[in-house]
Amino acid sequence: MTRRLIAGARPLVLGALMLALAGPALAEPKVPPTPRAVVADPARDKDRPADMAAFQVDIAGSKVNAILYTASGAGPHPTMLFLHGFPGNETNIDLLQAVRRAGWNAMRINYRGSWGSQGKFSFANARADGEAAVAWLLDPANVAKYHIDPSRIVVAGHSMGGFMAADAVASEPRVAGAVLIDSWDIGSRSERITSAETRKTAIEAMRPDTAPLATTPEALVAEIERDADKLDLQKLTARIADRPLLLIGAEFAGAPTTRKLADAAKAANAKALTETYMATDHSFSDARIALEGEVIRWLARFEPKSAATAPFPPLKGAYDEGNIFARIIRGEAPSYKVYEDADVLAFMDRAPLEPGHVLVISKTSKARNLLEMDPKDIAKVMAVVQKVGQAEVDALGLEGFLILQNNGVGQSVPHLHIHVIPRVAGKPVYLVENKPADPKDLEAMAVRIKAAMKP
Repeated sequence: MTRRLIAGARPLVLGALMLALAGPALAEPKVPPTPRAVVADPARDKDRPADMAAFQVDIAGSKVNAILYTASGAGPHPTMLFLHGFPGNETNIDLLQAVRRAGWNAMRINYRGSWGSQGKFSFANARADGEAAVAWLLDPANVAKYHIDPSRIVVAGHSMGGFMAADAVASEPRVAGAVLIDSWDIGSRSERITSAETRKTAIEAMRPDTAPLATTPEALVAEIERDADKLDLQKLTARIADRPLLLIGAEFAGAPTTRKLADAAKAANAKALTETYMATDHSFSDARIALEGEVIRWLARFEPKSAATAPFPPLKGAYDEGNIFARIIRGEAPSYKVYEDADVLAFMDRAPLEPGHVLVISKTSKARNLLEMDPKDIAKVMAVVQKVGQAEVDALGLEGFLILQNNGVGQSVPHLHIHVIPRVAGKPVYLVENKPADPKDLEAMAVRIKAAMKP
């Protein structure tokens, strides 16, 4: 994956020169951290939990189907409108859910004449539908009802939806920014229609995608020929270059078009343009996590908490006597113990990956990670890990267990600890942050494992 942040031509050139002088030309930057919203569910807000509203928006007398994923908490929330492609088989719901987990409302519509919405589908109508959806988000009644922050509305779109997003942003100066994902420059298709034969080819190529649409490929091709100038995405991109703009291209699909859009934005003196290119197909079939991470990191310019990542301690540093495991050892914090001797303590993980998940720590070593621990202390801890693993197998009837130990990246507490996690045959392990378990369940599980511990 390649990324570019454009903040003016001179800094870009100077940065490239410095990179060339600093090291090998093929040196890659560190991979940006994956936001928590991509891989972990947030805690439930009991007073105002996340929700979903399904409704219809009246546009020119037609009922357009819409969904709004509402973020948890009181708000007001930044809100992203997402416009789907042609015809909309890739719904990108996973992206919308991740955006919602990041603290945003996320709205999606089906254009007139598509996927059950009333009316006739056309590119002109789809443009008007995107513009109407933005107006709906800015309506004071909807702002109040759904806790929308009207100063932080972003419009995003994939493929044809990228064009529709650019159009919606260009039509409403109050929109804060735009995300164009492997966008389709619809008007450029007219350049290929030079004869009756090429027109027929264009119509037949479009025919399979018109099945869920209230239109015909003949009508759409005629519209492209007639309105090519209105459907010019490069011109639209230049018009919205005064606002933050994220362009994401798929190298095996629309990346060449995305690069042309970026050039158009730069020519218009783009003030906050970010380009990203991923080695994937048009649907981002094998880059969904990367796509979600890129979008959410970019959204953090409007809400910094959106891109929060799980913190981890650096490999080198002073021992923190206030960390939770040190407090457990001193008896200042509760735990559900399954084993304890003079040197080692084993207790239940409060947010288990599987029921029976146990943590094993040294009581005497102040090692923050494996690199700092004396081999003799490691041996003592591992001897108890072995006992715990056997107890889990015996108490829970397991066919296996997993041992996991993080150092630095992925480490949640700066005191060396080893996870002993039950494995259930046929059930995969998902290494994501779980919600805290019920204390009663932890206590009951600790009793079972402790009873199975051998001397």
